[in-house]
Amino acid sequence: MGGRGDAAERGRPRPCPRRPALVPRSAAPVEGADGVGEPGLPAPADHRHRAPEAARRRRSRALPEDQPGPGRAPPQGAGELTEPATAADPSVGHRLARNTVFSAVGEGSNLLLFLLGFFAARYLAPSAFGVYSAAFAFVGLFRILPDFGMSHASTLAISRDRSRAAGLMGNLLGFQLVLSVITLALCLGSGRLRYDGVLWTAVLVLAFDLVLKSVKSTLRWLLKSHERFGAEAVSLLLERGLLLGLGTAILLGGGGVVGFVLVFACVRAIDTTGLFLWVDRRVLALRPAFDLGVWWDLFRKGLPFAYAGAMITMFFQVDAVMLERMRGAEEVGLYRAPVLVLEGLTLIPRIFGYALIPTMAALHPRAPEGVTALYRRGVKYLLLCGLPIAAFGLIAAQPFVAFLFGASYAPSAAAARILIPAAALMFLSNFGETALACVDRWRTIVVVSTACLLLNIALNLLLIPRLGYVGAAWATLATEGAYFAATAMSLWLFGHRISWISVLARPALATAVFAGALWVSLGLGLLASSLVACAAFAAATVVLRVWDPKETDLARRLLQGAAADPGDLA
Repeated sequence: MGGRGDAAERGRPRPCPRRPALVPRSAAPVEGADGVGEPGLPAPADHRHRAPEAARRRRSRALPEDQPGPGRAPPQGAGELTEPATAADPSVGHRLARNTVFSAVGEGSNLLLFLLGFFAARYLAPSAFGVYSAAFAFVGLFRILPDFGMSHASTLAISRDRSRAAGLMGNLLGFQLVLSVITLALCLGSGRLRYDGVLWTAVLVLAFDLVLKSVKSTLRWLLKSHERFGAEAVSLLLERGLLLGLGTAILLGGGGVVGFVLVFACVRAIDTTGLFLWVDRRVLALRPAFDLGVWWDLFRKGLPFAYAGAMITMFFQVDAVMLERMRGAEEVGLYRAPVLVLEGLTLIPRIFGYALIPTMAALHPRAPEGVTALYRRGVKYLLLCGLPIAAFGLIAAQPFVAFLFGASYAPSAAAARILIPAAALMFLSNFGETALACVDRWRTIVVVSTACLLLNIALNLLLIPRLGYVGAAWATLATEGAYFAATAMSLWLFGHRISWISVLARPALATAVFAGALWVSLGLGLLASSLVACAAFAAATVVLRVWDPKETDLARRLLQGAAADPGDLA
């Protein structure tokens, strides 16, 4: 199954713990695209704050209280990175708006990595792209080790009491230095036993890149705790812009897999060193410290975040590692090409999540029926997005794969015909997890995500030997279906009940119109037929009265430039 999102990251710390994403989430096979750009961990806390209740002031808490209870994933937004203030304070709204804009810029920079991923698949043969993907997946299995969730835990404490920053960051850097050495020993030792040739060289280079990426992640969390979101956004844009430019040049110049991975290591080394020096001079003096008592405290408090990150990592990487071991690198390349499409599609549920999470979380304690209403609307909107995508995958997978990746990836159409429709289930399962997190059902998320991970591994073991990369695609589809069913049933049991037949009916009818128009017009070419189908779908939503008065009124106000609150839809 493909990597996910955003559940580290589909979790997680804090996307609503960006649940271990079951399909490629923000972590693309391209080095560095992790969840929402946060290496090895679920979405950054700043993306998931709860909307503050009116006239209530949050009290500052010590680091121990910032952590979820044992065995549960960290709340996605636990402890926003702004200082306590009342909702009425205009400076709070201005600060949140500014931080959100900068965070959106950082999030949007993932598109540069998605684009580089498409270029890599197109300009490397399936076998070479499979070698790169297998190396990236194998090294990714170790990505939680250099940090072990401690950066996230430290950030929550520093955001509440910045006087602790020097001591915590110094010991965090010292501990990470030791953990990085251990990570390199484990990754390179086991990799040397498993791989040779170009694949081993790629593992070697990416292992060092992993350590550099972990340091960069720690610096990013520190910037968040000091509300330096602008500096973080600039750093991400520079890094990913360089990766896109130099990576594309290497691909076009025939540098192959080794040249491609060297770009990541070199850019990361320069970028991380530059950011380290800037932070040291402008934000906080960075001096590694070695206090074993503080190390133990950091380790203990980072453990819940490490668990969520490990879950996401497994979902991101395990299928590619298993596929390479059982069927070879070429099948990994054929599988990972359509997975890249899902990497990009994960932005859709993430956007809905960012829009609705603050309102849903704020409504939960005082108006749970409002959470149910917003959950129903979120499901409806994601069906309107996901069902046409599923129909498109079933009907046009072959010309779509040829258009994106070239004729050499023609066999990937068989997997794309399964994986692209899986997006509809992924949208719903992702949003179901978001809703569970907003109603404080963290233990349920942990149980469901763990069970689905085990299911995915079992299905891959069963199907890959028989069906190869197509079997891996079926495993992804089945796991997403199971995750969706589990989250929907859990919400039903917790009292958030919706009529699935009524919410599904009109989007399904509109999708039937889309599918018919696409099928009939395919002879016009992929782009033209897609435009025809989209126009037919839009018209069908109007004729079928898919949009209710609240939605049309909200859309009208937005078009007029007026402020709008998602709570108006509750």
